Amino acid sequence: MTTAEPKTTLPAASLETARRSETIAQLNACLATVSDLVMVAKQAHWNVRGPNFEGLHELFELIAVEGREWTDLLAERAVTLGGTAHGTIHDIASATKLAPFPTDEHNWETLAREVHSRMITAAEQLRGFAKAIEDELATQDLCIEIIRDLEKRSWMVDAHLGSRR
Repeated sequence: MTTAEPKTTLPAASLETARRSETIAQLNACLATVSDLVMVAKQAHWNVRGPNFEGLHELFELIAVEGREWTDLLAERAVTLGGTAHGTIHDIASATKLAPFPTDEHNWETLAREVHSRMITAAEQLRGFAKAIEDELATQDLCIEIIRDLEKRSWMVDAHLGSRR
């Protein structure tokens, strides 16, 4: 009886080299946008003022905390596929899909609108990526998980705006 040699590569390593490289690049692009979103949420958390202060202050913090978890998922997936996670400030600034955030803003309504629109942008970027990787189910599932969470939190931010949008 012979024993089988243990596998020495991850299942994702079976991806064609060019396909794996493109997937890693897209993971890093999403990592940049979601990392930027984390800092946007913190900026809003620190500076929000107005009648919705307490609820938005807590919600922006929750988005930042969950966002750090999303960045870990994206970065660790890139490394799992044999790549490098690119998460420095310079990497984020050069690759984010988010528009610059109004850093001197304090108005609750403006901050809620600005955070909400950036959450939608991040979800759209991840959705486009997820649609393009139907052949890489683990990465697609990870993107879908983050999209689901982003949409839930963006709905909560939008609820603060009510009919003001």
